[in-house]
Amino acid sequence: MVRLADVILDRVVGVLDHPFTYRVPDSLDDDLKVGHWVSVPLGRAEAQGVVQRVYEGEDSPQLKPITGLVLPEPVLTPHLLELADWMSDAYLCYQAQAVRAMVPTSVRQDRSARPQVLWYRTVGTRVGRPSLKQTVFEYIAQHGPVDRRTVLDVFPNAGAALRALVAEEALEVLTRVPERDFQASASPALTPDQEVVLATIRSARETSWLLEGVTGSGKTEVYLSLIQDALRDGKQALALLPEIALTPQTVSRFRERFGNHVAVWHSGLSAGERRLTWEAVRAHEVSVVVGARSAVFLPFDSLGLIVLDEEHEPSYKQDEHPRYHTRDVALKRGQQEGARVILGSATPSLETRFAADSGSIGYVRLPSRVLGRPLPTVEVVDMREELRAGNRDIFSGTLKHALEETLAAREQAILFLNRRGFATFVLCRSCGQAVECPQCSVSMTFHQRENQLLCHYCERTAAVPTQCPECGSDKIRHFGAGTERVVDEVARLFPEARIVRADRDTLTRPQDYADLYYQFFRGEADVLVGTQMIAKGMDFPRVTLVGVVAADTALHLPDFRSAERTFQLLVQAGGRSGRSERGGRVVVQTYNPDHYAVQWAAEHDYGHFYQDEILYRQATGYPPFTDLWLLVLEGADLDEVRRDADAVARELRQSGLDEQVLGPAPAPLAKVRGHFRFHVLIKQDRGRGESDISTRLRDLQARRPGINITRDPYFMM
Repeated sequence: MVRLADVILDRVVGVLDHPFTYRVPDSLDDDLKVGHWVSVPLGRAEAQGVVQRVYEGEDSPQLKPITGLVLPEPVLTPHLLELADWMSDAYLCYQAQAVRAMVPTSVRQDRSARPQVLWYRTVGTRVGRPSLKQTVFEYIAQHGPVDRRTVLDVFPNAGAALRALVAEEALEVLTRVPERDFQASASPALTPDQEVVLATIRSARETSWLLEGVTGSGKTEVYLSLIQDALRDGKQALALLPEIALTPQTVSRFRERFGNHVAVWHSGLSAGERRLTWEAVRAHEVSVVVGARSAVFLPFDSLGLIVLDEEHEPSYKQDEHPRYHTRDVALKRGQQEGARVILGSATPSLETRFAADSGSIGYVRLPSRVLGRPLPTVEVVDMREELRAGNRDIFSGTLKHALEETLAAREQAILFLNRRGFATFVLCRSCGQAVECPQCSVSMTFHQRENQLLCHYCERTAAVPTQCPECGSDKIRHFGAGTERVVDEVARLFPEARIVRADRDTLTRPQDYADLYYQFFRGEADVLVGTQMIAKGMDFPRVTLVGVVAADTALHLPDFRSAERTFQLLVQAGGRSGRSERGGRVVVQTYNPDHYAVQWAAEHDYGHFYQDEILYRQATGYPPFTDLWLLVLEGADLDEVRRDADAVARELRQSGLDEQVLGPAPAPLAKVRGHFRFHVLIKQDRGRGESDISTRLRDLQARRPGINITRDPYFMM
């Protein structure tokens, strides 16, 4: 008998998607552990991979020895290896893809040396005029010693200020972590609702919970209190956020409570910073991580709490393999490690609320805002009536008047529009043809600043035509409105207003968002115009007006979640208003004022919306009553793609599956980047027991490697 090791190779190839067995050489006999990243022979070449299992077994001449350890310490815990195996089955991905999601490239390839960490400590006192430099000095004096990453998370443009403060010897630079036993600051007094929620969670046997709380009800304080519980028990805690856009204010609040025990994890970090944080988590050098989606895979060795804030957000669903949903992975990991999982939202996903109603997870509520502040009043404006009255502007009379009152009172307003650019499309009034992208089946968006058309799917640009490409008519004009046009209209109506714009065109880096957030928070702008990225999670005390310029953008998309997303966006956007003693007001402009998503959003009534929507889902057989599998076939030849899709659907129907097979049909976005796309949809009843559908789909995927298969898709376009 010899020691053997099963290794998952770091190769995304179908024929290699299984553990390979190697002999453990005597030189590694005492050192090799499950989770080690190793180099191994593979044919005449060499590969790397992770050790999945170590055991005693029979020797064989065909067994080759492991070449060596790439890194001295294991990169994955046994729980994470188990999670990777589960993900491979649940999401039909290769094991190597699941492992790659868990181990950063800089760790796997060992290319990035551990970067030096700089810490700053104030020297004496400094009195200067109000400026960024003075603010940074005061922040470090209050919280120091502070590492450079923390300073730049809070003040993204502080690099020059730090250099200047060091040059004038107001700051001392340290190159190692200072010896300091940080004590968490005292938590503020809790509201009665918060106390009830915490007492319920702490005393119950359930470990997974839905925390439903209206906007401004103090969900974050509940998270912080539960994190404090975990730290008191010697555990680590993870707080997940749906987007980097939510990071600046949340990180500041977490660090005010837990100091330098808080690390940040998001795509804006450099490879070296990601490796540094990854190693600090593994070594238990940090106790709390605030991170985006992929932070759910960090190598915690003593995880006590996982929080998913804004758990309903679609950005928790990964687009590329492994196509996991962070909520489901978090629940699975919590189950593995005995960690408490909190799913928080003012507008929970239908799946999560259904799980709470059915008793699969616990359910607690925060029904009121803190300090008894009322929810903002909501006025629904029927834009059809505005048209009948002769108003063809993008703003209704109600919204114009509300803006005028808000600016006169020196308060702030947010205008929300789920479109970028100046106009939605350019259309010929003679033949009715919109200018479309030749590579994608969507109209191109007009951007006035650049005076060009842009496809937001393939990034193709084109000059604005003076004649219709179809009929040659010169009767061509812009239709619709985007953020760019809204900014121009506000500037025309209110020339003195200070306006900032927030969308994917203006905020391309995490630092851009942080800059805008602090600019608006400090009152350096009066009106914030943006897309859905500003519709949730932000707390601006001076905002007393939110205007939803077009509430119908997502309502009629060919997606069964369209009503849910509309309701969530309206409630979340409106929730930015009235978060102080000033009170708040929301104006919703819509062409569908009678739709239940709009009506219940205006009432801040999630319960009644849920009742209406769950009946629709049950009648149509969509989640949470079914699991969905979306198969996407695409290619440059339309007829070939159609034939392949027909063949796949026919094969599935003839394979004896009990599940319902729908399609094939052209995808709602039938052409993207020059490729034609067809959908086949499979519905599988939940609670019917295990099915062989995963096995059959994995076999189909192996025979047709070009097919994309997504379990429980969040984007049906």
